[in-house]
Amino acid sequence: MSFTRSRSVIPFQYKIFDSSLVSVMSVKDLGILYNPTLDFHSHIESSCCRALKVLGFVKRIASEFKLESSLKVLYCSLVRSIVEYGSVLWDPHTTSSSLQLERVQRRFLSFAAYVLKIDHVPHDYFPVLTELHLTSLVDRRATANLSFLRKLLDGSIDAPTLLSSINFKVPQRSLRSYTTFSIPNCSTNYGRNNPIYRMMRIANEQPSFPT
Repeated sequence: MSFTRSRSVIPFQYKIFDSSLVSVMSVKDLGILYNPTLDFHSHIESSCCRALKVLGFVKRIASEFKLESSLKVLYCSLVRSIVEYGSVLWDPHTTSSSLQLERVQRRFLSFAAYVLKIDHVPHDYFPVLTELHLTSLVDRRATANLSFLRKLLDGSIDAPTLLSSINFKVPQRSLRSYTTFSIPNCSTNYGRNNPIYRMMRIANEQPSFPT
C-alpha cells in the first residue's frame, strides 16, 4: 500500500526477488486500520461496527441486570474499550466521525435507561450519563491526549522523536500569556489534526495543564 493524498497515484509494481507484491487499499497494524490517505475513517467505521456487535451481545446477556455497576463494567470493558483503542493516534477532527463514535455510547445509554428505569427526556441521555457517572467519548479522548502529552514530557513515554516535535512558546517579552505551546499554522484540517499538534492545542485550552 502506498500512502498519498494525491488523486493521481503513479502505479509501481514492487517486487521481492522475482515475486510481485500485491497492492492493497488497507492494512491493519497493531489493531489500527490504515488506508492510503491516513484519514482513519475506515478504522472508525470498523471499530464502531465491532463495538455495536459486542454491545448486542451485552444487551442479550444483561437484559435482566438491575445493578448499575454490573452494566457499567460490561460496557466499559467490552464495548467502550473498542472505540477508544489507540484514539490518541486517530482522534477524528470531523463532526460526522465524532458523532458516529458517540452513537455507540448512546445505544448503550438507551439500553441502560430501559433496564435500570432511569427517567429522561426522549433522545436526551445526559441524565443517564450522569446517573452512571460516565462522560462523553469526545471528552475522554481529550483526556487521553492530555495524559499522553504529560507522559511524553515527564519521560514516562520514551519517544525522543515525538518529544522533539513539541514546541514550547517562549515570549520575547513579558506578557500575560498562558499559552504553553506554540503550534504552527496549518492550511488544512489534516495538518491541524496532526496528533502532536492536536495534543498541544488541547493542552493550550486547559489552564490547569500541566498540573
